[in-house]
Amino acid sequence: MDELSAGSVDLRVWFGKGAAMATSRRMFLRGSAALGMSAALPGVVGCAPPPDPIGGPAPFRHGVASGDPESQSVVLWTRVDPTDTQAAATVRWEVATTGGFDHIVSAGSAAATQTRDWTVKVIADGLSPATTYFYRFVTDTATSTVGRTRTTPSGATDRVKLGVVSCSNYGYGNFYAYRNLAARTDLDAIVHLGDYIYEYAQAGSGETFGEFRPLDPPTEATTLDGYRRRYALYRRDADLRELHRQFPMIHLWDDHEFADDPFIGGAVNHQPGADGDWGTRVAAALQAYDEWMPTRVSGNQIYRTVDFGDLARLVLTDRQRRYIWPEPDDADLYLGHAQFGWLDQQLAESTSRWMILGAQTTFGSTDQDIASGGWGALDRQRVYDQLAAGGTDNLVVVSGDTHRALALDLIDDPTAYLKDGAGTAGVELSCGSISSPGSNLLNPGPGVRWNSGFDRTYLVLDIDADRTRSEIWGFFDFGKYLPWNPGEQLLAQFTTQTGANTLT
Repeated sequence: MDELSAGSVDLRVWFGKGAAMATSRRMFLRGSAALGMSAALPGVVGCAPPPDPIGGPAPFRHGVASGDPESQSVVLWTRVDPTDTQAAATVRWEVATTGGFDHIVSAGSAAATQTRDWTVKVIADGLSPATTYFYRFVTDTATSTVGRTRTTPSGATDRVKLGVVSCSNYGYGNFYAYRNLAARTDLDAIVHLGDYIYEYAQAGSGETFGEFRPLDPPTEATTLDGYRRRYALYRRDADLRELHRQFPMIHLWDDHEFADDPFIGGAVNHQPGADGDWGTRVAAALQAYDEWMPTRVSGNQIYRTVDFGDLARLVLTDRQRRYIWPEPDDADLYLGHAQFGWLDQQLAESTSRWMILGAQTTFGSTDQDIASGGWGALDRQRVYDQLAAGGTDNLVVVSGDTHRALALDLIDDPTAYLKDGAGTAGVELSCGSISSPGSNLLNPGPGVRWNSGFDRTYLVLDIDADRTRSEIWGFFDFGKYLPWNPGEQLLAQFTTQTGANTLT
C-alpha cells in the first residue's frame, strides 16, 4: 500500500475497503469530521477548492501529447500561447530515441495559427515498430517539455499492456487517478473511452454537474470559443498533462464532448432557445475536438481499429453516431447500419489472438435476466456470430460511461451458465471514472463478478498469448477532494485464459 505524506491519515484504511464499498453518507461525514475537515461535496459546505491552474511554462502551458500510434508513426500535439502581435508561430518538432535528443529520427515544422486555436498537430512517421521515442517542440525562444511515446508492434507480438480510463469531470474533483496512472512505467498506450471533458456550467452560471473546481468558461460550453476554453482548462490540469506527456492516447468520444445524452436532432442538455442551433453546436464541438485531441480522426467518424501485432486488435465503436449523425434505418441497431457493417468486417476478418472491443458504455447485460441492458441481446449476438465466423476466439470488452468499475462474464447461453458456469462468449471490464461520482449495482445479475461505483478508478489490461490479466486500481471517492494525492490500491484482479471466455 502506498504511503501518504508524514502526519496525514490514510483514508483507504480509515474508511476500509470492502468489495462492495457500501459506505454510508453518515460514516463518510463522520470520518471527514474526525480528520478535521468537512466533506467538500456538491451542496455540502467544505474546504475551498484549489485555485484555477495556469498550466506549464510558457509558451507551452498546455503541455505536449501524442496519440493514435501505429507501427511506423504517431500523432504529436502541442499548443503555443499566442501574443498580441503574432499572426502565426513556426514550431519545429523533433523525435529521438533518447531524452537527450542526440539521435533525432524524425523532425519537421508546422505553423500555429489562430484558425486552429494556436494548436499544432502533426504525424511523425518513419518510425520503428514497438519502440519508445521522445519528442519535443521548439520555437525561436523556447523549448517544450519532453514527451514520451511508443509505436505499436507489428507481426509476432508477445505482450501488450494498456491503461483504460473514462469520465473525467473537472468540476467534480481532482484528477489524481490520472496522476497515478501516469506514474506507471509499463504501459504501451492509454485508451480513453470518452467524457474527456464535460460541457456543464459552474454553480450560478447554468445547469451544473460538479461544483468543486471552478470552470472556464463558467457558463456551459455551447460555442466554438466555449469548447476551446473548456479543453484548455482541462489541459492546464497538471495530472492530465502528465498523463499525456508519458503515454500515447487512443481516444473515443462519448456524449459530454458534445452535450449530455444526444438524441436525433438534439440532446437532453441542449435547449434550442438558450443554447442555439444543435447542428452549429455539434460543428463547434467537433472543431475544438480536432484541434485539441491527438487523434487521426477525420470529420465525424471516430470508430476505428488499432492493431497490436498479431496479439490483439482494438476495435473502437461509437454509440453516439446514430443519434448525432443518423442515417436511414439506423434506429433498430445500437451502432447504426453502416457502422455495424464495418464492425462485422473487423470481427470476421481479424486473425489476432485477442479481440478487444472498446465501447463507450456497457456492452453486456448486468441484470438478473441476463438479457436486458447493455447493447441489446440482438446486437450482442451479432457480435458473437461474427467472431465465431472469424479467426479470433477471445473477446474482451472494455467500457466506460457508467462511473462504475465492474467485471462480468458475457453470457450467451444462460441455462448452461447457471448450471455449471459454461455458456460464455467473452468477458467485459468497465474502467469506472476518474472523478465523476457513481454507485454500486443494487441487484447485479449472475454474470457480474465484481463492481464498485464508490471508487475512482482506472483499468489495466495485461495481454499475452495465454491470458489477459485485468487489474482495477483506485481509491475511495472522497480522495478526489483532498489537497494531496491519496495514492491507490489494487481493488480487483481477474484473469481470462485463452479460449475460456470467463473471468477467474
